[in-house]
Amino acid sequence: MSNVLKIDFSGQAYSFTDAGWFNATEAAKRFGKEPFDWLNQRDTVAYVCALAKRQSNSDFVQELKEINNLDGKSAVSRARLLALVKKTGFVRTRAGAPETGGGTWLHPKLAIIFARWLDIDFAIWCDEQIDSIVRASYEPPNMIKLLLADTVSEWELRFPPSYYQALAKVTKTNYKGHSHGTPSVFGQITLKWIYSEILPPDVLAEVKARKKDSEKMHQWLSKGGEKQLDQQITKIEVIASSSVDYDDFAARCMQSCKATGQLHLVLSMQSN
Repeated sequence: MSNVLKIDFSGQAYSFTDAGWFNATEAAKRFGKEPFDWLNQRDTVAYVCALAKRQSNSDFVQELKEINNLDGKSAVSRARLLALVKKTGFVRTRAGAPETGGGTWLHPKLAIIFARWLDIDFAIWCDEQIDSIVRASYEPPNMIKLLLADTVSEWELRFPPSYYQALAKVTKTNYKGHSHGTPSVFGQITLKWIYSEILPPDVLAEVKARKKDSEKMHQWLSKGGEKQLDQQITKIEVIASSSVDYDDFAARCMQSCKATGQLHLVLSMQSN
């Protein structure tokens, strides 16, 4: 079991793991209910099996159909339903009292539905807590360590001339080599379709804060970040080289990349 977090709701502490799992036994007791009463419901088991199927595990569907043919009130039916829901992996049980981490624990995808069975206001609160916990598990510092280096590296060529030639073609500008300067639109395109694609917003903000005016953003990338950069440069160069015009390029970038927003960059360029 992951680290247990105690979070207060109306003067009572409820237990979550740092992965968003929820102690159903503890919560149900405070509302005068038992988690097994909810887990034994056929609708609950059907929902859990559907979740498992969505994760490419349909082993439980046939067994559920067999159980549905039994008397829903029979002890055999209830026992098989409970055993089935545990096998899906969305429900875990641990020996001991809830105060020491024991009880029935529900996967984050089940916790809200279960909490709604207990109390609507409690369910909304649970949703907020689990959302915060799950978001916290993807803290920007982890991505910063993954994508950025601790110190700036020596400059080396990362963007080949062919990349800028492709941008010149699609933006109808001239590129005569870096010694003659590049149109400002190149920088806009590179920021939007290269760096903003490979770096999460917080990581992008971090590298902007670190670099000096004389440095390039790619000098702060880790080996893993450099690999992503090279792949994205190639991708955008191919799109630009095969696009009819800028509108075609922008539309194809929108389709190919994950970034959302305006279709067009604000262009302020002049042909030389």
